[in-house]
Amino acid sequence: MRRTLWWAAIGIGALAWAGARAASAAEGGCHSYTGEFTAVTPAECPSFLCTHGTLTGDLAATYDFVATGFTPTGITGTSTITLDNGAVISGSDASAVNPDGTFVTTVNVVGGSRQFAHATGALVAAGRFTPTGTEGVYAGVICLGVGSER
Repeated sequence: MRRTLWWAAIGIGALAWAGARAASAAEGGCHSYTGEFTAVTPAECPSFLCTHGTLTGDLAATYDFVATGFTPTGITGTSTITLDNGAVISGSDASAVNPDGTFVTTVNVVGGSRQFAHATGALVAAGRFTPTGTEGVYAGVICLGVGSER
């Protein structure tokens, strides 16, 4: 299962990379990221679905997801990824949820803090629901924009 999710994320991440690369020849360049994630349902949630998790691999970070709505095939929401160094990546999410308990989420990067203040790009996470939350893999590209703080 994990191997299938990994290859799905790599394939989708390559598509995100191609789009981000074409869309931004930004100052600071474009950077590829891959890794794994785990998440739990937090005790407090301002929505019908929230997760709080950890990213490992190229992005050493925690993240928080808050659902904001439904689509015909899944849910939408926002993500806040906080790197171990304190920098923040902000995302607008769209998730396709499958009947077998798997999902694919695209986090469209909409900015952040420090070097991610004017960032663009996308991370794609392929995962599955677990009894306590979610787990899976992610891949994608983030381009650092003009005016990014170092």
